[in-house]
Amino acid sequence: MKTCTNCGRQSYRIESKFCLGCGDNIANVAVDAPNINICTNLDCEYHKSQFIYPDDARFCDICGTSTAFAK
Repeated sequence: MKTCTNCGRQSYRIESKFCLGCGDNIANVAVDAPNINICTNLDCEYHKSQFIYPDDARFCDICGTSTAFAK
């Protein structure tokens, strides 16, 4: 998710380009640290479906990209 630098509202999707609250452009806002362990590859089917991996999973078993908790 992203937090709008203008009004502080959080987006519901990582892919969001505009703020739900004020309409400001958030396309280049950094993604907040997620509280769920998902694949970080935006093109991966498991990322798109928001498949949640166990906390100890460090890589997606579909595309091989690191998960959100890998760092």
